[in-house]
Amino acid sequence: MFKKKFSIATLALALALPLFTAQVHAQAKHEVTQVVATTSFAFLAMYVAEHMNYFAEEGVAMKTVNAATAQAGLAMISSGDAAYYLSTPTAGARAAAQGARMLNCGALMTQNPTNIVISAAMAKKLNFNANSKLPIEQRIALLKGMRLAAHTAGSSPDLTLKYLLTVSGLNPERDVQILPITQDAILAALERDRIDGFAYSSPLADTAVVKFGAVKLIALAAGDFKPLAGQLSISMVCNRDWVEKQPEAAAAVLRAYWRAMKLMKSDPATARTAARKAFPNLEEAIFNAAFETNLAAMPDSPTITRAQMDAALDFHVKTGGTPITVKVEDTFTNAAVERAGRTMK
Repeated sequence: MFKKKFSIATLALALALPLFTAQVHAQAKHEVTQVVATTSFAFLAMYVAEHMNYFAEEGVAMKTVNAATAQAGLAMISSGDAAYYLSTPTAGARAAAQGARMLNCGALMTQNPTNIVISAAMAKKLNFNANSKLPIEQRIALLKGMRLAAHTAGSSPDLTLKYLLTVSGLNPERDVQILPITQDAILAALERDRIDGFAYSSPLADTAVVKFGAVKLIALAAGDFKPLAGQLSISMVCNRDWVEKQPEAAAAVLRAYWRAMKLMKSDPATARTAARKAFPNLEEAIFNAAFETNLAAMPDSPTITRAQMDAALDFHVKTGGTPITVKVEDTFTNAAVERAGRTMK
């Protein structure tokens, strides 16, 4: 009797397995390759979507490729070897201006991620602490006379720092000393009192706070600095043919990102647990601080506005970039976002 039951059960399982396997494969309707430059808190929506299984649930078999340089990443998009590259909106605009079939098709971060951190000694000297209610304009004024690191000349932290100073009436050349100290050496310079502070994104800024007692003077992700409030800093630089010829795939990806954004707003604890898997070697306290800081920079939806693209191109020029001669409407599209919105569960 047992053998007979076992045989029937085995036969049933054997018959069911091909059907189950076919269903699994059927769920992955779209094979998509995305390109990133590094692991970054700017990509929180991607990590949440991945580790909440949103890509798979939307029928996307996602492959992530790391590009050694921005040029390499953009080359993959231009050739069609990948669907999109997570980068700055100006990268997509510049590519479009040069005749490449690329454009921005989704917003991932809509605040500038730069933090300005000052050493514990400088914070004590200024009688400044993390709970200070000092307006941001007065915080920027405190930078006068400081020695500040900002990675390398022309980098995003360097340009952002100089922009803040200039807009606030300070001269980046005379009123502060900006030192070209790279990311890997910034914390050592802070510990040895070679600098009074630095401009950089997470998790470096959060590491300085947790491990060295530094204090965040300014966190632009909060949107408190009006000239940069709402700045589109990270977007999906997409292959135009992918958006136009594979609209269902593009919409499926955008739905996964959109669901991640909604989760980060409605249930940040669950989103934090999912994103944590992308940073296994980062100390818990540092991760939590970085997640909290960057959560404010995440948009409610991946929609890109004309005003955001105008502001991104304006920032590019005002920080010394060569003007990008292209019609703004040719640098972005919301076609995939709109399609995703119509089919959101």
